[in-house]
Amino acid sequence: MKTLATLILLAFITSPLFAQEKENIELAGSTTQRVVTSPWQAVDVGTDASFRGLHVVSDKVIWASGTKGTVIVSSDGGKTWRSRPVEGAEELDFRDIHAFDDGTAVIISSGDVAKIFRTTNGGRTWNSCGSKSGAFFDAISFWDHRYGIVMSDPINGRIWLARTKDGGKSWKSLHTDQLPITEKGEAGFAASGTNMCVVGEDLCFIGLGGTEEDQTRSSSRILISKDRGKSWSFGGPIPIERSPSSGIFSICFLDDRHGVAVGGNYLEADDTSSNYAVTRDGGKSWTTPSPRVAPSGYRSCVAAWKNGREVKLVAVGTNGTDMSTDLGDKWVRISNKGFNSVGFSDTGRTGWAVGPEGSVARWVLAK
Repeated sequence: MKTLATLILLAFITSPLFAQEKENIELAGSTTQRVVTSPWQAVDVGTDASFRGLHVVSDKVIWASGTKGTVIVSSDGGKTWRSRPVEGAEELDFRDIHAFDDGTAVIISSGDVAKIFRTTNGGRTWNSCGSKSGAFFDAISFWDHRYGIVMSDPINGRIWLARTKDGGKSWKSLHTDQLPITEKGEAGFAASGTNMCVVGEDLCFIGLGGTEEDQTRSSSRILISKDRGKSWSFGGPIPIERSPSSGIFSICFLDDRHGVAVGGNYLEADDTSSNYAVTRDGGKSWTTPSPRVAPSGYRSCVAAWKNGREVKLVAVGTNGTDMSTDLGDKWVRISNKGFNSVGFSDTGRTGWAVGPEGSVARWVLAK
C-alpha cells in the first residue's frame, strides 16, 4: 500500500516578492557577458528521476513523467505536487505524457517492450492500455479528447504507429503497408516527446534523425500526415545534419504553415553548426535563415509561448535556454539553465521545464 508520504510531494515555489535570480549570459560570437534575470525558478519536487515527458494542460494543471516509473502532477499551478507512480513500473522510463485535465492522462514508456498506461483518477491508479514488443516509443499526441497517435522507432524498417479513437483506452496499429519506410539507422529521438506534433483536426508531423554507425547525412527528414495518421509522405529535406547522435529532436508548428525544427548532436551540447530550420509552407520546404543566428547548442525541445497575437519560441537543451521572437529565424540565449523539455499553457501565463536529476522549473519571465 502506498503511504501518504509517497503519494504527496510538497513543492513550494519561491514567492515572486523575493528577488529573481541573476545569470551571466555570454553574448553570441564573443566572450563578453551580460547580466540577465533568469527566466527560470527552480522547484523541488522531491525526486532525482530524470524527466522528459511534460504537459502543461492549463495555468493550474501540469503533468511530468520520467525514469524509475515516475509521474508527478500539480493541480494548483505548481504550488504543490503529487507523486503518482505506476505500480510495478519502477524500472520503466516514461518518455512522454499527454493529459486532458488533472484526472485523466496517458503515458508511454520506452524499452524493448514499450507500454501505454492511462489514468482517470489523477494517477492514483493506472490501467495498462497496450504494449508492443520490439518497439521504442518516442512520442504521443492527441488532436482532441478522442483521437490520438503514438509513434515508435522503426520495426523492420518502418516507423511503427498506432491510433486511438477513445482517448487512449484502446489502440490499433496501422497496417504494415501504411507504415512509413525509413532509411537504415533513421529513427526518432525520444528526448522530450516532441519530435511529433499535431495541428488542427488532422495534421501530424514527425521529425526524424539518425543514421547507420559512422555515417552522416547533410539533412534530416520529416513525415507529414493530413488525415490523422492514416497515410504519410515526406516533406522537404531539413538542413539539420543527421548521424547516429544527431538530427531533429523537436518540432513545433504554430499553424498549418509556420513551423520550426530544432536538434543537433546530443553528444556535442555546445555545437551550433546544424541545429535548427524553419518552414513557412507546412513542411514542403525548409531553410536555415540568413544571416544564421542559431540556438546556442543542441536543443531537445522547442515550444511556443503565446500571448494573443504575440508568439515567442523557447528552446531548451542540456546547456541552456534560447528564445526567438521572429518565428524561429533568429535566436538569443536567455539562460544557462538546461532542461530536456519545456511547455506553456494556452493562455501563455504559465510555463514549465523539466530535466535530469529531478529538475523542474517555473517560467517567471515577464511578457
